[in-house]
Amino acid sequence: MSYVITDNRSLAQYCQNAAGQSALAVDSEFIRQSTLYPKLGLIQLFDGKQLALVDPLTITDWQPLAQLFADETIVKTLHSCTEDLEALATIGIHHIQPLFDTQLAAELLGWGSSIGYAKLVERATGEVLDKSESRTDWLARPLAVKQLEYAANDVTYLLPLYQHLMEQFTNPALLPLLLAEGQQLQQRRANPLPPRLKYLEVKNGSLLRSRELAVLRELVAWRLDYAASRDLALGLVIKDFQMLELAKRKPGSVESLLNIPGMTGRDLRRHAKTLIELIELAKQLPQDGCPQAYYHLEHFPGEKVVLAELSQAIKETAAETAIPAAFLSVRRQLHEYFNWCWRVTDQERTLLPLPEYLTGWRQQLLLPHLPVPAHVQNLIKNLE
Repeated sequence: MSYVITDNRSLAQYCQNAAGQSALAVDSEFIRQSTLYPKLGLIQLFDGKQLALVDPLTITDWQPLAQLFADETIVKTLHSCTEDLEALATIGIHHIQPLFDTQLAAELLGWGSSIGYAKLVERATGEVLDKSESRTDWLARPLAVKQLEYAANDVTYLLPLYQHLMEQFTNPALLPLLLAEGQQLQQRRANPLPPRLKYLEVKNGSLLRSRELAVLRELVAWRLDYAASRDLALGLVIKDFQMLELAKRKPGSVESLLNIPGMTGRDLRRHAKTLIELIELAKQLPQDGCPQAYYHLEHFPGEKVVLAELSQAIKETAAETAIPAAFLSVRRQLHEYFNWCWRVTDQERTLLPLPEYLTGWRQQLLLPHLPVPAHVQNLIKNLE
């Protein structure tokens, strides 16, 4: 049986009933087409007895749900939950403990990486799910019966899938890693890069010269602030490739902005003056105030060499531990460690979150294989 929850009292009652169960399936539906933050449209919950579809457009008191999610006696199971965590954060839910991600579980078991929910359900249960409503407008009201059925299916099969996956964890060392990873996903959201260092995340930024990086740094920090203040998707403010071009060309007039690919008349009218001012600010910085592509160059063998060494460290660790390489490391984590070692000053390094390679279970498994530059050896030694 399932029902739609549209008021605080009904949500509190559901949470009270679900508190006696051992596991809770969780999913969310949201819209994120033009906004920086997801717009939550529905929360699906299934405790094994009752399935609820919670309408976030009418609920004002989320404390009962937050308490349920924080209850360590109940396993919360989600699938590919990174965006769900972002959506739930918009209603003040930041702590889900313990968290069992079925996509990561399948990855850890060696079934493959980034397996979709429908495919995983079919493999585990034989059920074929209808995904025709995946692109529906979840903020529209009323939601059609077919939409509600689709949303319900996203948790109806999640508990059987969780139970099936649990049976596969015959190695007692693996399940703690999975649950620790669930907490790491939440910790990552709580420790973003400082705005002044967000330029490190721009692809191909390391190819720029020092003065160009100064421009990029100003543009990236401004874009984030502007997007956050208006809840706009970053790419709708200005795209990464446009910022790279602005950094390279450093235009000094509104007219010269026309040479930047994709700069429309509306973009020019809205941001031209600000962009020129930011570029001029970066051009006026003293040289020692400009970031470098890499630091400690006397010991730097080159980006390709270091990235190859890191990739090899992952392969060696995977072979030694029988943990799939895709679970040990994703591209973002690899570049996070690379940037922490080589792309910031020693002072800036103290402002960065500690790389995930150096935290939790990854530190113990990866550190014997990781290349550790001389200038960070003492820092890493103090972590052990």
